[in-house]
Amino acid sequence: MRDRIITVAGKNISVTEKKIGELEKLIAELFPGSKGKISKITLENVDVDFDLIYDKLPIIFPELNKDDIKNAYMSELEALIQAFIDVNFFGIKKLMGTMMRLAPISSMQK
Repeated sequence: MRDRIITVAGKNISVTEKKIGELEKLIAELFPGSKGKISKITLENVDVDFDLIYDKLPIIFPELNKDDIKNAYMSELEALIQAFIDVNFFGIKKLMGTMMRLAPISSMQK
């Protein structure tokens, strides 16, 4: 299991790898219309605003509250989100990179 510690607004936040079922529940809570499926996430009705950060980040990181987020630097929040992606989706990112490199090779062989 992968994990990282990221400091946000003076708090050490533990970012721990989640199980697939936990990720599905998290996605369903963050984007109710998706029913937990990454491919069904739509951002059409999402208002990009600070309220989005205040509302959604505590769902992913329960240790954070609105005051923590208000007192955080954007670079800290960026590092936190990047750590979450790295810890939970590193394998998929690596696999996709390999698949993208192989795609042109397979199309040339036809």
